[in-house]
Amino acid sequence: MQPASDEKLMQRLIQSLSELEQLSGAIIAGQSNFGMSGQAYLQVILKTLRITKGAILRFDSIENQLVVESSISLKKKSVVIPISSHEIAIILQSSILDLSQPPVSLKPFFDEIQPQLQALDATLWAPLKIRKQFFGIISLSSDVEMEKWERELLNVLASQTSIVIAHSCLIEEMRAAKFRLFLLSDMTAQISKQLDTESLEEEVMSHAISLLDASAGYLMLIDPFTRRLEITCHFPFDSQLPPELEDLSIPLRTHEKIPPIFSMIREVAKEGKTCMYSDEKAIVLFGNKNLMAVPIFGREILGVLVVCDKQGRGRITLDFTAEDQILLESFATQAGVAIENARLYREAIERRRLQAEMEEAAKIQENLLPDSSPEIPGYEVAGLSIPGHDGVGGDFFDYIPKPDGSWGFAIADVSGKGMQAALLMVMLWTGLRSEVARQNNLPAMVMALNSLLYENSTTDKYATLFYAHLHPDTDMLTSINAGHNFPLLIRHDGNLRELEKGGLVIGMYPNDMVGQIVEYEQETTQLLDGDTILFYTDGVTEALNIDNEVYGEERLEELAKQLRHANASEICTEIYNSVIAFQGEALPSDDLTLMVVKKVEDNPSCDEEKT
Repeated sequence: MQPASDEKLMQRLIQSLSELEQLSGAIIAGQSNFGMSGQAYLQVILKTLRITKGAILRFDSIENQLVVESSISLKKKSVVIPISSHEIAIILQSSILDLSQPPVSLKPFFDEIQPQLQALDATLWAPLKIRKQFFGIISLSSDVEMEKWERELLNVLASQTSIVIAHSCLIEEMRAAKFRLFLLSDMTAQISKQLDTESLEEEVMSHAISLLDASAGYLMLIDPFTRRLEITCHFPFDSQLPPELEDLSIPLRTHEKIPPIFSMIREVAKEGKTCMYSDEKAIVLFGNKNLMAVPIFGREILGVLVVCDKQGRGRITLDFTAEDQILLESFATQAGVAIENARLYREAIERRRLQAEMEEAAKIQENLLPDSSPEIPGYEVAGLSIPGHDGVGGDFFDYIPKPDGSWGFAIADVSGKGMQAALLMVMLWTGLRSEVARQNNLPAMVMALNSLLYENSTTDKYATLFYAHLHPDTDMLTSINAGHNFPLLIRHDGNLRELEKGGLVIGMYPNDMVGQIVEYEQETTQLLDGDTILFYTDGVTEALNIDNEVYGEERLEELAKQLRHANASEICTEIYNSVIAFQGEALPSDDLTLMVVKKVEDNPSCDEEKT
């Protein structure tokens, strides 16, 4: 080369620096990046140094290797050089490296990469660095030894190139961060529109995986009733969970000993603090190398979002970063809002559905109750049924006329509430009327009703029933009790006894099992003038006041005795008023149903004088 004082050399240097300034300006303005401009930078460097062959090697910090970013006059352009942190530390302390006389500490390294150096035809290396940050190498092929000023010039060019690379990396990081924020905003908007819980859970899982380039993930939500953390969704969606995760249910209310990884996730759900884990012995339970678990917040902690194995280029597994944590925590917070909104929406829909169902069930119940009391010679009959505070119950009573002038009186209490109870009530009401019309054998009738309910309802559905058959011409009452509250027979003189003969509730067991437990038995009662029969359900005797006291059978019996001379309608009204007064401000927990059948007294006024 010519001496440094040569005028042409100075012009060449000025032109080279101008070209580098233009290239740098495009990168700084965001119009380009080093990946696009690297070849132009290399051309300027080679032209300035009057060298015809070389390459820029960029350092890949993920895979710890040097790769060809740009090259000129090289036959092989896909050279890869593995490099360790120890070797980088030595290079960072070096200036221009003459590969014919490398530092002693780097000689093993250069000996090992001789094939790559031959492919590069490299004789000089100029490190690309800023303080302790390593960006790569300018690799040159020169047939002549560089003079001191040329080496200084190469150092200046390397420093300039390093600054541009650093700036380019910063811009790329800013763009990546901006894109991630845009992606986060877009994902948040998408999940906020989703009100179907199952679809929302899949979207949350899918977006979390995309956001962090993870290979697997688990959405774990706290069951509000059991307070246990359970997997509700996992990725990949079409994969089978490992056996140890299929029925995973992590208790939050106990210090039960569980594997370390599950214990860590439990703490995330309890304490609301993110945890990153890379203990492969523990992580193997999830089938991955590392994971990050972040809490999902609503009005309280709703669960944990777990992502595993962040993927880099070449499908290498990377560690999660502090930036990843901030990003996933932000997404998890938005996911918590969406999950809570979806739950509230589902609850509102369910409340509306239940309300509509309760209203329909109330209509069914109301339609089954008698419109008016029957007119039976020598008798007064009255009844009432008031549902509990939810408006729908399982009680009903009925008056059933028979062609021979006799009458059937029934009172029943069906288990459950709402539409299921109403439908069971319809089934019992229809079956009862059918059986009363078909036969007079009360035990056989009850067994038929038992079979009807057992075969056409679920195992937890049953009913109590009391049925009485009255012959007004003989004043004989034949009755049977299927697990119901014992009706009270109050004689004219104040004596009282219960009508209790019968057997089990109906619908709970099949007929063959019922036969092994008990045989239904009917009883016959001769009614006298002034006698009263009080039928009732447990909503009367089990009514509670605000002190949690029960109305009780004794209170009912005493009042029934006091009211024995009143007419049937008055007896119903007074007992109802007594129960309501006893309850006070307490809400009724059950239906309240009463029915009174009273044999009219011949001369009530004389009887009253006697008493």
